[in-house]
Amino acid sequence: MNSSRLFVCISVILTAFLLVSCGKVVTVVEKPAPSPPAQEVKVEKKVQPVKEKPPLPAPEIKPKEKEPPVIAATDGSPDRTAIGCVLPLSGRYEDYGNKALEAILLAAGVFDKTSETPWRIIAADSQSIPGGIKAAVNHLAETEKVMAIIAIAGTAEASQIAEEAANRQVPVILITPKEGVTGAGECVFQHFLTPTQQMKALVDYSLNDLNRAIFSIMYPKDYYGAEMVRLFSEETDRSGGKVERAIPYEKTQTDFTEEINKVTKNAVREAKKANADNPETKVQISLDFEALFIPDSYSRVKMIASQLVFYDVKGITLLGTSLWNSPALLKNGSEYLEGAVFADSFYVNGFYPETNDFVDIYYTAYSREPENIEALSYDTMGMIISVLENKNILTREQFIAGLRQVENYKGATGNTSFSGDRIARKTAFILRVKNGKLEQVK
Repeated sequence: MNSSRLFVCISVILTAFLLVSCGKVVTVVEKPAPSPPAQEVKVEKKVQPVKEKPPLPAPEIKPKEKEPPVIAATDGSPDRTAIGCVLPLSGRYEDYGNKALEAILLAAGVFDKTSETPWRIIAADSQSIPGGIKAAVNHLAETEKVMAIIAIAGTAEASQIAEEAANRQVPVILITPKEGVTGAGECVFQHFLTPTQQMKALVDYSLNDLNRAIFSIMYPKDYYGAEMVRLFSEETDRSGGKVERAIPYEKTQTDFTEEINKVTKNAVREAKKANADNPETKVQISLDFEALFIPDSYSRVKMIASQLVFYDVKGITLLGTSLWNSPALLKNGSEYLEGAVFADSFYVNGFYPETNDFVDIYYTAYSREPENIEALSYDTMGMIISVLENKNILTREQFIAGLRQVENYKGATGNTSFSGDRIARKTAFILRVKNGKLEQVK
C-alpha cells in the first residue's frame, strides 16, 4: 500500500491525531486529560541513504482493523505486546522526548521490513507537568493495559511518575538522573548512569589508572555543583584518596583569578610577586594536589582551563562530569584541555561493538548521530524485549521478576544489570582528551 492510499484509508476510518511532519506520521496522546485517548504510535519515516548505506524501508502502517487485538483486555490482564511511553512530546523538553521515541521505535523493530514486529508502542505526552504525568501513567496502566512503561523525566517529574506507577502497580523504567526514585515501590526501575555511579567510575580511574590520589575542586554555587562535590568527596574518602580543598564560584562568573589563587593555596600570587621582584628567574608554581575536579558545563570548563594555563598552573589532570560531553567542548581551545578526563553513559565513537552497531542503524534511519538520551532509550526498549521474549511472562509481576534478573545486558550504553534496589548498574564510558580529540579509554 503506497503512502497516499494509506493516508486516505486512515482518514476515512477516522484514526485520531495523525501528525504529519517531514515525512513522518506519528500518533500519540497529546495533552492528556483525566482519561486521555492514548494512541498506538506508528511511524512512517522517509530515509535518505547515508554514507552509501541503503535506507531502512519505511514500515507499512496498517488500517485499524488489521492491528493485533489487545490481549486479555476483558479480564484486566495486561497486553504483553503493549509498551507504554511517558515522554515530553511538547513543551520545553519536546526535543528530548521525540528523540527518545524515535530510538524506542527503532529498538522495537518498526523499521525492520524482514519481519513484522509484535510490539505495540503507545506514547503519551507528559507535557512535563504534574497533571499531564498523572493522567498519562493512569491511562497507559488502566485503559491501554500496557505491560510496562518507559519514562523520560527530569529530577522534578521523576518522583511523580514513580509514585503514580507504584499506585497503579505498573512496571516503569525511568530514564532519569534523580537518585532515590526506586524507593517509591517494587515496580519502579531506573536506567541511568547515576551521579553516584559516575563519581565512582571517575575516582576509580583517577586512582587506579592515572595514579592521581590528591584532588582539589572548583565548582559552581548551585545544587548540581554542591551535590557533585559531596559525591566526589565521599567516593574519594572511601577509595583512600584525599580532597585538599573545594573552591566555589558564581554561576555566571567569567574571571576566575581569585578562585585559581585560592585553589592553588596562594601559589599563583606568590609566584607572580617573586617573578616581579626577580624577572630573570621564573618561579615555578608548586601545587599540593594532582588533579582538579570541575563539575560544570563544557563552556565554563573551557574558560577555567584557559585561565589555569594563563597563570602557569600546569601538571595537573582536569576531571569532569557528563556535562562536558558536547561536540563544542573541543572547539576553539582544545589545547587547554589536553589529558582531561570525564565519565558518561554513552560515546558515539565508543569501542563497544554494540555501540557501533547502534550508531550505524540510527544514522541510517535518521541521518544524524545519536546522543545519550537516544542510546539509553534504545537500550531500555531492548531490555524490555529481552525479558518478554520469554513467552511464559504474562503478568506484570512476572515481568518485574524477569527484569530484576537482567544481568550484563550488552547494549549501546555498555553492560547493564539490575541490582536489588532496581537501579541499573552500568559500565561508565571514561573519556579522555588526546591530541585535540575525544577517545574512550575505559
